[in-house]
Amino acid sequence: MNDMNTQEFLQHLSPALFWDVDPASVDAARHKRFVICRVMDRGSREDVRLTRAFYSPAEIREALLGARSLHKKTIAYFAVMFGLPREAFRAYTVQQTGNWDA
Repeated sequence: MNDMNTQEFLQHLSPALFWDVDPASVDAARHKRFVICRVMDRGSREDVRLTRAFYSPAEIREALLGARSLHKKTIAYFAVMFGLPREAFRAYTVQQTGNWDA
């Protein structure tokens, strides 16, 4: 994580990302997997940019690889970004019920 205050970072993200939780209860350090996955899966370009500046590439990679649920496009994009097969993502193996070409 960089020097930006965790609350400052969260305040700059789109409020709609945390519609289902109390935003005041989210801690960017303690809940980094949740924040990273939510932003990378549902955030705007600006949200993604801020998140990539706040967390290290290793933190982002670890969070996404271990996520239980991600959209197919998110998995496909980050598989290319990390140079990994889709099967490396936990969410891919969990979601093996759909057709990737659809």
